[in-house]
Amino acid sequence: MLNTVVQTSNTLVQKHLEWIYRITTTKPAAVFVACCLAFLLSCLSIARIHFEADIFKLFPQRGPLALFLDTMKWTGSAGNAYFLLEGDKEQLITEAETFAGKLRGLSVDGTPAFSNVKYRVFDLAEAQSFTTFMGYAVTRPQLFVAPEDAPRYRQFLGPEAVAASLRKATTELAAPGSLVDIIAVDPLYLRELILPRLKKASQALDLDTTSPYFISRDGKVLIIIAEPSRPVTDIAFARKLVAAINQAREGAPVKISVAGAHLSAVTDEAILKENVIVGVLSSLVIVLGLFYVAYRRFLPTLLIPLILVYGVVLALGTGGLVFPTISIISFAFTSLIIGLGTDYSVHLYDRFHFERSLGASSEEALRLATVDTGHALFTAAMTTAFPFLSLVVSEVKILSELGLLVGLGVIFSLYATYFFLPPLLLFMEKRFPLKAYKPLPTFGIGFFWTAGRRHWRTTIALSFGAVLCLLVSATGTSFESELKNLQPRYSEAFLAQEKVEQHLSVSRKQLIVAVEGNDLADVLSRGSRVDAMARELLQRGELASFSSIGQVINGADDQNAVIAELRAGLGHARLDADLNGALSRQGFAAEPFGQYIRGLAGLAEAEPLPVREGIDRLSDSPFRGIVERHLIRSESGYHLLSYLNYNGPEFRQQPFLTALHNDVPGARATSVDLVSGQLLDSVRRSFMLALIVGSLLVLSLLVSHFNSPRGIFYSLFPVTSGAIAMLGLMALTGMRLNFMNVMVLVTIFGMGSDYGLHVAHRVRGCAEEELKGRFVQSGRAVLLSGLTTIAGFGSLAFTDYGALASIGWATNFGVAATALFTLAGLPAFMYYLNTIRKRPPAG
Repeated sequence: MLNTVVQTSNTLVQKHLEWIYRITTTKPAAVFVACCLAFLLSCLSIARIHFEADIFKLFPQRGPLALFLDTMKWTGSAGNAYFLLEGDKEQLITEAETFAGKLRGLSVDGTPAFSNVKYRVFDLAEAQSFTTFMGYAVTRPQLFVAPEDAPRYRQFLGPEAVAASLRKATTELAAPGSLVDIIAVDPLYLRELILPRLKKASQALDLDTTSPYFISRDGKVLIIIAEPSRPVTDIAFARKLVAAINQAREGAPVKISVAGAHLSAVTDEAILKENVIVGVLSSLVIVLGLFYVAYRRFLPTLLIPLILVYGVVLALGTGGLVFPTISIISFAFTSLIIGLGTDYSVHLYDRFHFERSLGASSEEALRLATVDTGHALFTAAMTTAFPFLSLVVSEVKILSELGLLVGLGVIFSLYATYFFLPPLLLFMEKRFPLKAYKPLPTFGIGFFWTAGRRHWRTTIALSFGAVLCLLVSATGTSFESELKNLQPRYSEAFLAQEKVEQHLSVSRKQLIVAVEGNDLADVLSRGSRVDAMARELLQRGELASFSSIGQVINGADDQNAVIAELRAGLGHARLDADLNGALSRQGFAAEPFGQYIRGLAGLAEAEPLPVREGIDRLSDSPFRGIVERHLIRSESGYHLLSYLNYNGPEFRQQPFLTALHNDVPGARATSVDLVSGQLLDSVRRSFMLALIVGSLLVLSLLVSHFNSPRGIFYSLFPVTSGAIAMLGLMALTGMRLNFMNVMVLVTIFGMGSDYGLHVAHRVRGCAEEELKGRFVQSGRAVLLSGLTTIAGFGSLAFTDYGALASIGWATNFGVAATALFTLAGLPAFMYYLNTIRKRPPAG
């Protein structure tokens, strides 16, 4: 049965390749016209593709990632631009005033570039609303004073404290630029118990709560937060906005750096395009140089770029029919095709030259190259393409895109080689014939054949020993969960974000809890349970801090605690008479403070107030950002957000999430760690599916190509060893697996099996005296294929884009190791399996 399958598949492939040989040699013009038509149709398809720069859209939009994206959309942080001013504190404040004015004056296409620019806790233009809110808040301590500050509030109302406050007010009123209105609504400075709480909750950053500006506690960095007037998806607007920002900060006396989605979209796109273009051109030059040095033929060398361009365009055009939107990161597949697509020209021309050097005619040499070596190329291309194509079913969009584009690119590059190279070789034979085809350089490959057979025991032992050592090392491979490390490492947005984390971050990490529903009272009630859990974590040292609406506006329990404290101290006091007397002694008229005095005098009979009332008051004040950050109303209902700040593993997230789901059913949580875990699970599932499907397809192709287990072993041993070596070398060099380079394992498995396959295909069924020559010929092609692949992928290794660089280094490790095990290891295994095991026993 197996022999029938092998014979049938080989016959079908042979007939297909015979047809290709016949049509390309007898009707080259028709082939050329058909290829041009396919090329033009692909170009039209490419023109319809939208290229996406948002990295988050490459992953499944559910679970923690969905909430992560929702919070950015709800709070507006996804689209904000963050300007970091660095310098002397006083100079920072002066320059912030100037630069903020420039930002407000910026325009793009005749419209304001920013709809809002903030660098202060509240704008001076909102002084009246600030005064109104503080007048309300200071006389309602049950809503706005923390329970632990209630004793201090009571102390502020003691006779000595009242007198000291009024003397301070007298002094400040005499100073120029005094805030008369705020003193009029709060002459006792009760706001000092409320303002720090409000300032702390107004932003997600660790700001100096004593300063009205968004300035770090160390005074070295001031941040301006601006909201662009158009979304980041408008890339034309983003480019013009970045240009306008760069012009606005020219000549600034302090250093100004920018972070934000608009800048990232523009700079990341520019960096990626530059990296890919430079990488493609440099690797193409290296590949063409290697090909020309090896074969010394000018026209076949020039044909390689055309083959590669054709394969890339057809792959991208066909991919556009499946994915109307493609990530710009997927452009990296062009570098992969340079490395993979050149292999077919190398093997086909190497076989043609080899046969011509042995005296075969042009037609016979070309037929052997197209049909015989072409058969190995067909199987090799399919074993490379199918593992990639199996990634199409991945739920991770970037893996799905790259799988489809690379798989199609490999197949189209193979057929471009089939269709373009044979007619060119016949044309060269007629117009530019060589006087003689000299044997090609062996590059020392004959040494591997001789040494492997002479020292086969040592070679086999060393091969297995190396694999075992690298396998042990591979157990130390870890996974990179920080998404930011996959971005351009030296872009301004990346460096600015690091400065934010260094100077302004409350903690290294943050977990966000969302309590949602249509009934605000129920949402707030369930949110209070989250607050209670957060307080316990804070007491145990698992959290650095947390932020919620409940830390600004007291719930029912906290209000009762504050009221109880005030009643205990004020129950028998005649506060109104005492305050009137104190005002009179300090020279103040009592009438303007009547409402203030009545509010304080009534605290002894105070009752809890609706939380909704406090929220409405905050929303109408300069502190509306607190509400906007913690409580959002959308078409689906209310979303109450709590921010839990932590530094590392001391926060045991899984037990907390379990308790959260039990105590607050329906609550959602997200963090960078949870998002990374979700993406890791998605990538793991996609990888395992692709590995299983790809392995089965590769094994099926190898079984259909070879009629003995030895041929399959010769194909799989080098690639298995190469994959283990890749993981082992990554661990030894401190590299980590990530969401991108994990696909390299699929790449190595599909592509690396080609090396052993080509060698096994050439040496099977030949006479003993021909073995070395055939091994050298196929080994030379394998060596050049490996070098061209490393050149293609190597260009990625030196990019600034962490995701692409990791793909480049991982692939280079795997390809180099696979080629080494093929050339240095297979001769010993072939000698043992084909010769030693077949010897009759002695005696």
